[in-house]
Amino acid sequence: MTSPGSPEPAAPARPTSHRKRHPVAEALRRTAPPLVAVSAVAVVILLLLVLNSRPTPAGPAPGAVAAPTSVPTSAALTSPPIPTSPAPSSTAPTSAAQSPVSAPPVSQPPATQQPVAARPPVTVLNNSRRQGLAAHVAAQVRAAGWPVRRTGNFTGRIAETTLYYAPGQRAAAHDLAAAMSQIRRVLPRFAGLPGTGLTLVVTRDWST
Repeated sequence: MTSPGSPEPAAPARPTSHRKRHPVAEALRRTAPPLVAVSAVAVVILLLLVLNSRPTPAGPAPGAVAAPTSVPTSAALTSPPIPTSPAPSSTAPTSAAQSPVSAPPVSQPPATQQPVAARPPVTVLNNSRRQGLAAHVAAQVRAAGWPVRRTGNFTGRIAETTLYYAPGQRAAAHDLAAAMSQIRRVLPRFAGLPGTGLTLVVTRDWST
């Protein structure tokens, strides 16, 4: 028991069961969790690099259309030609059952007659004292199929009924003379003869 005013005795130190840790070990313990996290991140980054470094397949990406492969020129030249069948002929042979249609025979005009279009007009002149003889002969010329240009009188002296023709009308003049027997002569035109082309001068020898 202590007397009053005497100092109190110091409390005994508590015994510790733990040993004093080394400073290096304590530092490693404190830094261990951050190092584990950094190591995990590094492993993930390394895996991503490995996956990205793999070669991509040669085929087209999903949804892409592959370009058509062109055929080499040599292969196209050496390929055998494709046989083609000949085109059908546009003209079909005429059926044997069809009989040819014969055209009706065309009637030919007599050789002594000329077409009306090729006959030149005729001028009829009266060289006699018979009244109306030129008009009368002109009517007969028209009846024979020849056109009449005009009628009139001729005051000269003609020996007999004569048909005069211009150059190039000789054949037509002979055809008219053959159609009318009253024409006695066929001669070329002379200077001073009225009319043009064929001119028929009728004298008193013209029989009605």
